[in-house]
Amino acid sequence: MVEIVEYFSSIQGEGKFQGKNAFFIRLGGCNLKCVGFGCSLRSPKTGEMLLGCDTIRAAQSSHFEYEKFDSQRLISLLLGLKHKPLIIITGGEPLIYYSDRDLLKFLEYAISVGFSVQFETNGTIDVDFAKFPIYKKCTFAVSVKLALSGEPAHKRINKKALKSLFSNASCFYKFVTTGEQIDEIKEILALQNGEVWCMPLARDQNELEYNAKNVVNLCMENGFNYSDRLHIRIWNDLNGV
Repeated sequence: MVEIVEYFSSIQGEGKFQGKNAFFIRLGGCNLKCVGFGCSLRSPKTGEMLLGCDTIRAAQSSHFEYEKFDSQRLISLLLGLKHKPLIIITGGEPLIYYSDRDLLKFLEYAISVGFSVQFETNGTIDVDFAKFPIYKKCTFAVSVKLALSGEPAHKRINKKALKSLFSNASCFYKFVTTGEQIDEIKEILALQNGEVWCMPLARDQNELEYNAKNVVNLCMENGFNYSDRLHIRIWNDLNGV
């Protein structure tokens, strides 16, 4: 079984497929905390103030309770959809579940009936594509964390995992940046090259506006693609959209 934080229909707000009709399934749990992103939320269990990314409630699983879904319950989410949106499996870090039997059954079903599936991952999990070839039919938005995340390099960069992802499936990079991290991005591309989208570090609309121009300039100077954060631009810091 997998633990589900939330699921909802929206548009993809970031990366290569921004603007596409999408259905999000957010899994609970992550191998990183990314306190450098500066988002905060009070723990419902301990009352302490948690620091991390904009999905603390998914990433810092010890502080939250999630619903458990088996394959049939996951599949039932698709049966209620009127169209065939892009299915986005996100987190947290969804690939911590990559060998889960129920998730695998769900992926087999979704792809067999014509859905496209995209994983949003931090690129640190070394997926066994030989044992689980269904992942070769998925797309991966690989958001390797930079130093501004607050995580040490040995935790946020896994060369073996990156090479495996880009060698076995359709992948692209999606970097969160203020526009000042070009050396870090180039170091990662030297380990494993790939198509790049850069998007502004942003907790809300104000921070998005503050960082956007610098990120656009970074992209123009280095031949990268710019990704806005459409969900923030439209709904600000509202969750579940």
